[in-house]
Amino acid sequence: MENSFINSLAQKDYERMRNYKDLLDFYQGKQWPGRERWGEKRLTFNYARVVVDKITSYLMNGINFTIEATTDNPEARARAEHVEKALARVYEYNHLEQLDFETEIDCAILGDACYKVVWDGANKEVRITAPDIQGIFVWWMGDDVSRIWRVASRYTLSAEEMEIQYKIKPTNTTCTLVEVWTEKTFELYIDGTLTEAKPNPYGFIPFIIFQKVIDDKY
Repeated sequence: MENSFINSLAQKDYERMRNYKDLLDFYQGKQWPGRERWGEKRLTFNYARVVVDKITSYLMNGINFTIEATTDNPEARARAEHVEKALARVYEYNHLEQLDFETEIDCAILGDACYKVVWDGANKEVRITAPDIQGIFVWWMGDDVSRIWRVASRYTLSAEEMEIQYKIKPTNTTCTLVEVWTEKTFELYIDGTLTEAKPNPYGFIPFIIFQKVIDDKY
């Protein structure tokens, strides 16, 4: 049953993954399929990449945030200032200026992107990352894409990273990990084997997913 679920990810959203490849190829200038096979030489100006990079740079320029008190009294202003400083610390700690730019580039190319927001217990800080959307699988409640009930995140770690993060010395040079999150549960699969299952420590799915085409209903 466990391996069946992990193996099913290879087929889930197959069309979405294929579309990602086509979109990435186009962004990278591979816009004339087969020309290498034909031996044809062409001078290609990749305007798609220039437009995406320039518009994203313009969009992200000068972004800032300000927290204002809802009422004009010293206590409310102090709370608002505290929240603003906390958000600024999270922004700086996670280098969000660069992370936001890279994520917006991904979203501009693929139409989809996401953030993962967790608690960094070692440093006592909120940790924000942007997982590769090509490893993200989403389940919704019926046709309501605003209600996510499960997210699977698949990624690869090297043997060295596995030793550092999980104190595991694998026999292979890399391991494939899949995290499966619901509001109530967390499961971790390593190379298809369930190695950890526990209640979700947050009580919510710690992913922010913004999408245009991410769906399993092509």
